[in-house]
Formats: sequence, structure tokens, C-alpha cells
Amino acid sequence: MYGRPRGDDAAYGWFSTAAGYAMIHRRHMIEYGTRPEDFAAVAMASRNHGAGNPNAQLRAPLDLDKYMASPWVVDPLRKDDCALVSDGGAALVVMSAKRAQELGVAQPVPVLGFGHGQTSFELPQRATLTSTEAARAAHTAFQMAGARPQDVDVAQLYDCFTVTVLMTLEDYGFCRKGEAGAFVRGGAIAHGGRLPVNTSGGLLSETGMPGLQLIMEGVRQMRGTARLQVPGAKLCVVSNQGGTMHTHGTLLLGN
Repeated sequence: MYGRPRGDDAAYGWFSTAAGYAMIHRRHMIEYGTRPEDFAAVAMASRNHGAGNPNAQLRAPLDLDKYMASPWVVDPLRKDDCALVSDGGAALVVMSAKRAQELGVAQPVPVLGFGHGQTSFELPQRATLTSTEAARAAHTAFQMAGARPQDVDVAQLYDCFTVTVLMTLEDYGFCRKGEAGAFVRGGAIAHGGRLPVNTSGGLLSETGMPGLQLIMEGVRQMRGTARLQVPGAKLCVVSNQGGTMHTHGTLLLGN
């Protein structure tokens, strides 16, 4: 499904999910002046976190020079803008707080809020390419949890492509629209920064298995058992997506 031709535009090379994200990536650059260095900041954070994770599929640290030398996949996407391709599986046990107490579960992590949003699978059907349903999903989740973006200590954000992280930061309200590039510069989303993102390496470095991988790292952070633990972390936001950024799920975890 993800590799299928995209209608009549396939004649001009529009195949695959990467081509769709390349359009989104390019549109963000056009509308907001987002620079290659801004996308590089996302890739470097995930890759450098993954370098410290012995279970990561890709444990090679990344700097700006290496990023800029990375080959094109679909212009303007470079290889280091794209998630890994991985096989594997994972599972989580979800139950009520009462049940967890009855069973004596050690360090249960509460789900404080969750939300969902969905738009058209087809990019040409969307009103904009630079806003996502993350805004709707996050509004529901934060309202349910009685929390605000500024309360979040650590984030596990779906990073199938680097532009996804930038747009999610904007739509979650960590910064205004078009300002994610400035937000991530200078190591702000690296471990030790003001909002560490994808502390086990994310889809760009740990594995390219979306979904539970990010939730599992959120659970570790809330339990205080993560390899790159954020000291004193009390609230974690986790995002997941489907298709070419057409569905969005938000989860808020506490401790």
C-alpha cells in the first residue's frame, strides 16, 4: 500500500510514502523557511541517542557534516531524514489501576490522557500540508490529563521522517507554527536539552518499528529505568501516526 503509485502523478515519479513526505518536507521549507540544518537537528538527536542504546539497530552517531553528505532519497529528503526498515515485535499489558494494585504490579505507569485525529489519506485532498491532526489529538489528550505542553518533561515523537517531528512539536503547542526549526536548534531536543525527544533513538535509530517502541521508552522514562534517563521526569508525551501523516494518536504517561 505504501509503495503504490499515486494516481496520475505517478507518471512524474510519485511512488512510495517517502515521495509524499518529501512534498510535506518541501512545503514546510517554502512556507516557513525551514533549513536543512533544522531537519538535521532532529536526525542528530535521534541518532546520537541511539548510539548510546546497545539494543538500537543503528548505533552510529551523526553530526551536521555527515548529515549534509547523506545521499538523496527523494529530494529534499536525505537518507538520514528517513526511518529505518526493521522487523520485530513488542507487547504491553494494559489494565485498570485497581487491577494493577490487586496484582501487585511493580511500577505501573498510568495513562493520563489520549486523543486521536484523522484527515484524508490522500495528500491532494488536504487543505494544508503543514498542519496535522496532531493538534486535535493533543488537545484531547492534554485536556483529559489536565496538563499543558510546558508540563512535559520528555517526548517520544513519531519520527518516520524528520519533518514529522518538527510539525508535531508545532501542532502540540511546544512552539508556534513555523518555529520548530528554531526550537530544535542548539541541542534543545537532545538529552540534557529543554525537551529531550526520542531518548532511545526513535524510528531513525533504535528501530523502524512504529507504535509500541515509542510507548515502551515512555514507560521506561516514567519508571526511571531508561538508559538515557531524564532526571526527575514526571510527564511524557508519545505520538504515533498512520499512512502519510493522515492519522495521529497522542498518549500522555505519568509516574
